[in-house]
Amino acid sequence: MRKAAKTAAATTATTATTGEQIAKQLGQAILEGRHAIGARVGEQAVAEMFSVSRGPVRDALRILERQGLIEIQARRGARVRHLSHNEVADIFNVRGVLLGLAVRYLSRNPDKSGLAEVDPRLAQLRKLAVQKKPSLLDFAQATGRVAMGLLAACRSPKVLQTTYRDLPHDALWRMLWVKPAPPDYESSARRTATYEDYAQLLETIRASDADAAEALMRKIMSNTRDEVLHYLGLLDADDADAFRRQVL
Repeated sequence: MRKAAKTAAATTATTATTGEQIAKQLGQAILEGRHAIGARVGEQAVAEMFSVSRGPVRDALRILERQGLIEIQARRGARVRHLSHNEVADIFNVRGVLLGLAVRYLSRNPDKSGLAEVDPRLAQLRKLAVQKKPSLLDFAQATGRVAMGLLAACRSPKVLQTTYRDLPHDALWRMLWVKPAPPDYESSARRTATYEDYAQLLETIRASDADAAEALMRKIMSNTRDEVLHYLGLLDADDADAFRRQVL
């Protein structure tokens, strides 16, 4: 953890700020249960762990508070909080809406040149989908790269920032995939259907059918949300409200 922390703080080949990189590392550690619920997250301890000043640490803690992973109280500092299944559902739902907006932008924009960056990512997803026993983590990451490509291609920094920096989606996903039984993409049929959905999505975007593109994007995200919530339900009794499962 200490080595990874120093690497994250020292990385320069990314547009993420030091605070954002620290938040990503800490967020994943919290979701993986390496910090107990209610445990204090001290600024000085975090600063020493990442070999940085307290400024970036304060930025990181504010990000984690927005993401719902910690609670900052006056005179008590930051403490780890439980991420409920309702909040997990909200993460996927908000991301689904934002990705829906991204594909609407792409569909309405006469200039579709940005999709050229998405095509090789889709080809890699297909390559993994047809394998008999691919690495499921590799497949999950490949789906993320396709979605990231769509976000980048829509050319809206605000949509990109809100989707990936204001939601702990990446940390949540990594946490789920370190479990011995991953929550999604275990069956060949599921992997094939995911690839086919993304392939169809690109076709509808190129056809400038914004309504169909948004509906398909929401379908992709709702399928993943439901898989993850089902998996989490096997681990504890907490459950998401039914209406949260019906909005995408």
